[in-house]
Amino acid sequence: MSIQVSTRIDTETKQQFDRICESIGVSPSNVLSMLIKGVINYNGIPFNVIAPKERPLKMSRADTFGYMRGQFKMAEDFDAPLDDFEEHMK
Repeated sequence: MSIQVSTRIDTETKQQFDRICESIGVSPSNVLSMLIKGVINYNGIPFNVIAPKERPLKMSRADTFGYMRGQFKMAEDFDAPLDDFEEHMK
């Protein structure tokens, strides 16, 4: 049995999310399912969430990557984290 989970986000954020999901070949629904499973498997949020000291009101995509520098760790094997979610990507 499955249930529907919903949330509200602004139109621009949803459009950006959909474009990114499409570009990597995964549906938005699958991405959210992977996040939920990741939270369960990690027993928490599977990445660092910190409050920035200062944040510009509007950041460009390039600024965002510089702003987040050091907050994310790239796996040595890029596909390894996806193995945990393989069953949800079908």
